[in-house]
Amino acid sequence: MDLRQLRYFLAVAEERSVTRAATRLHLTQPPLSAQLARLEHELGVDLFVRHRRGVDLTEAGRHLVEHARRVLHDVDVAAAAVRRTGQGRSGRLALAFVPASAWSVLPPLLRRFAASSPEVELRFLEAGTDTVAEHVRAGRADLGLVHLPPGGAAGGVGPDLDVAVVRREPMVAVLPRGDDVPERIDLAALAGEPFLCPAREVWGGLAAHLVGACGLSGFEPTLREVDLVQTAVALVGAGLGVSVLPASAEQVCGPDAVTRPLTRHVPVVETGLLRRRADAPTPAARHFLRLALATPEPDVLGPAFARPARPTTPTGGPSAG
Repeated sequence: MDLRQLRYFLAVAEERSVTRAATRLHLTQPPLSAQLARLEHELGVDLFVRHRRGVDLTEAGRHLVEHARRVLHDVDVAAAAVRRTGQGRSGRLALAFVPASAWSVLPPLLRRFAASSPEVELRFLEAGTDTVAEHVRAGRADLGLVHLPPGGAAGGVGPDLDVAVVRREPMVAVLPRGDDVPERIDLAALAGEPFLCPAREVWGGLAAHLVGACGLSGFEPTLREVDLVQTAVALVGAGLGVSVLPASAEQVCGPDAVTRPLTRHVPVVETGLLRRRADAPTPAARHFLRLALATPEPDVLGPAFARPARPTTPTGGPSAG
């Protein structure tokens, strides 16, 4: 007795006709009748009483209907569960991340993932950049979300980890709010200010971006390190310094601080997902990666930070000079 025979048997039992069951199963009648006869022979009992109008179930046939429906339901449930696991839509996913991603990159990714994979059990590990990489390296996390240092993936997370860049955003100046704040900031004009900087051991790439941006403007900043980006922004709003952070820092500025684009080009901040190179990703991790890489890169600056349009001549072309 196999699953195919049980499905054929149930179709005939429900239709009360071999002819109608054959039509429902997209079969001709002879092979269906042959399968029913083989099933009855294997069980050693008659399952149907055959007559001119169709068939009726015997007592043994009615008993088999109950068991067949239960068996086939369990098989269908198991098959669906296996497919969901293989597609990364169920199972487990351990995700390590740096705190700043929890209010910028991570929420939209988690919303999309939870909507498509509600049965995946998520585990979160919040840590600094080096610890996130170590969680992934040691297998405590399937994936790690970090801000990469200037130079991006080549900036050094180790040869044993692969990096997939999932977001890029420009650096902006963070300043105390005021009427005299210019639309664009030359960092060289801030050289005498203390710079509120996310701690290097916690934020890794962000601290390197801040120092590098100041270096491109010709000075080495005086740093005041804090543990959280939110703390840096709050202290800037209190007038205790300035900062240079990814553009998404605007989301935590509140009423006392503002962000402004820079007049000088500096490297963008790349956010990358880390995974172990030696191991194939689990289905859930593969699905998360696929969603992350399919997300269009957001315009994190918005219209207020767009570069000014070049002036045009009366004919509509760009002006000379």
